[in-house]
Amino acid sequence: MANTKHSVAREIIIDRLLHKRRGYSVYEMLDIVNEALEFEGFAPVTLNTIRRDIETIKYGYKQRLISEKRGRQVYLKYEDPNYTMFTNVLTFGEIQHIRSALMCIRARDEIRGSLMYQQLTKRLADILDIDSAYEPVVIYEKIPPLNEMKRFKALYEHILSKTPAIITTRDDQDSPETDHIIHPYYLSQKGCEWYLLCHDSTNDKAAEIPLKSIVRMSTAREIKFIPNKDFPLNDYYKKKFKYA
Repeated sequence: MANTKHSVAREIIIDRLLHKRRGYSVYEMLDIVNEALEFEGFAPVTLNTIRRDIETIKYGYKQRLISEKRGRQVYLKYEDPNYTMFTNVLTFGEIQHIRSALMCIRARDEIRGSLMYQQLTKRLADILDIDSAYEPVVIYEKIPPLNEMKRFKALYEHILSKTPAIITTRDDQDSPETDHIIHPYYLSQKGCEWYLLCHDSTNDKAAEIPLKSIVRMSTAREIKFIPNKDFPLNDYYKKKFKYA
């Protein structure tokens, strides 16, 4: 198979298509593979890449394929209807969720979590594309609503880069707007709502700000970032989730 990024993800998708009895043309495989890659934010591959992938399955993995011509297209499938190269394989999206989960393991326990992280990523190295330089910044159950996604992404970037921000908040339509200089640490979910956990240096206090109350935000590059002392992760879990 071509030595390109996410080659195993392509193998997983193509293997599942070849396993189905209807068969698929290389053009259909190309569309399905690229749709999965695009959904995860990665660049599409070419038709030649898909053809090389199929050649590797046939000759590298020595798997017998059936070719059926229908009109102008040739449809491919495994000769053995019960064959698959993978057992209990995860979807491409599930693989990305595993990546996020491993980062959360590191956040929960720096020593044991890091050891577990190293062991799991080593075993899954051929499937997962993990950059160990990233630090966890999200405590989550599900992604935020679409109307909050823009603010979520902007805050996420500020957390990763440890950059203060100036935000304007308003509790409801009848409330006045208030400006705060904040030092962002985490994004956290409570029930159906998302909150920014930060230090509010305008009022010199720890703050949990609902994302839906943020009206405007700008980067405060001239202000020195204050490291997190307000929300130690272990203590936060003990107080909020009561299982640590």
